[in-house]
Amino acid sequence: MLVYNIEKNINYIILIICRFRLVFIASFSFCFSFNIYCQSDYVIVDSIHILGNKKTTRQVIMNEMDIHSGDTIPLDQLAKRLSSNEKRLQSIGLFTNAKINLKNWNTDLSIANVEIVLQENWYIYPYIIFELADRNFNVWRKEQNYSLERVNYGLALTHINFTGNKDKLKLKFQRGFTRKYEVSYEYPYFRKGWGFSTNFNYTENREIAYRTEDNKLLFYKNPDERKIFNQYKAGIGLVNRRNAFTFQNIRLEFISARVDSFIPEQLNRDYFLEGRTKMRYFFLDYVFKFDNTLYPLYPIGGYRFDINVRKEGLGIFKDVNNFWFTIGGERHTTIKKWLIISNRLKFKVNLQNNRPPYVLNSGLGYSSDNITGYQLYVLDGRDYILSKNAIKLRILDKDFRPYDRLPNQFKVMNVKLFFRFNFDYGYTRDPFYGVSNTLTNTGQFGYGPALDLIVYNNFTLSCQIGITQFKEQGFFVESGFNF
Repeated sequence: MLVYNIEKNINYIILIICRFRLVFIASFSFCFSFNIYCQSDYVIVDSIHILGNKKTTRQVIMNEMDIHSGDTIPLDQLAKRLSSNEKRLQSIGLFTNAKINLKNWNTDLSIANVEIVLQENWYIYPYIIFELADRNFNVWRKEQNYSLERVNYGLALTHINFTGNKDKLKLKFQRGFTRKYEVSYEYPYFRKGWGFSTNFNYTENREIAYRTEDNKLLFYKNPDERKIFNQYKAGIGLVNRRNAFTFQNIRLEFISARVDSFIPEQLNRDYFLEGRTKMRYFFLDYVFKFDNTLYPLYPIGGYRFDINVRKEGLGIFKDVNNFWFTIGGERHTTIKKWLIISNRLKFKVNLQNNRPPYVLNSGLGYSSDNITGYQLYVLDGRDYILSKNAIKLRILDKDFRPYDRLPNQFKVMNVKLFFRFNFDYGYTRDPFYGVSNTLTNTGQFGYGPALDLIVYNNFTLSCQIGITQFKEQGFFVESGFNF
């Protein structure tokens, strides 16, 4: 009997142990599964450390980024977010190089620090002015036969980071075809996302474009070398930046211009309208822009949207009464790392039906609003539509060290090279001055290949072949600086 009880107790103990083992195994399996299921698929930015910004303030850098302390970033978006912010920092002109990495990543708490390593750019650019008075190099080469009389020269100074707040100071003393004296200052980060700007300049010319015929500008030069045109400009503005992508700008400017009486009396009565020799007016200008493009200097992804509303003539003077707006948008789609498709669409609409002064009747063919192949023409008008489309192939994107004894800002030279093929369309409506311009009031398209070079994230050089719808061909060169 005693043996039976001992055996029974032993069996009972074994049964309890087996049951406990099953519970333990089940509990362990549950905890293991729960731990795998709850493993974080995000990282929280604990703090941001910035290295290399000897001049530029931390506020400016943070305003250019969309990563901030406390942000939660999904892991599948992490690499893209870090890369896009690197490109934005490199493209604003303040830095030649930017690297962003995570440090001290605590995987248990899903917390990490962000480290930004920067190489500041050269900020002071004193330079000798030697620039063309014509709209672009191609007009000077093809139509003015490389005439040195149509060259501007002088001295200028540009500081793109005057106090370390991305504030720009520009001074210019210019002679030659256009005499100009200019001073301007822009402080984008003054208080709580608001900044301000101010400018003053004086220009005078001894030769001006007085009319457009066959979509070409006609020029008149005073034979006794007297000035025939002069203009004063003075303006103030407020700038608002709500975040890294959204900008607003409201500006009030006063313009006073005079022209030699020979122009309205003999060449174009509507130069200032009604045979006037002077024109004075205020204009109020508002700009809204959203820009989340990757590498804004030469976009390879993302999109832009902007609205510009301007009222020329506020009733104080009666010389000008013009009211127009533009709406523009562009999209840059990265198909592959080496393949980008870019599309841009822009409209201009004039809200008043009165005849504008000839000097304010500008349309396509100025600045970046041009049709590929039509760089030698202007399509003036009150209203227009412009569609620019391109396929871009990345050929080269590499850092070089050209010479170790160069200043730190130039030791690492980033070089980007793209092949681009364009197809553009444009239409300009000009009910008042379009009779003698056959390209106006009709749709025009142009196309052609190009090569784009970007050096030090600041200098751009483009060489392209443009072909019009009439099979006219031309070789065109464009260049510029990112300041």
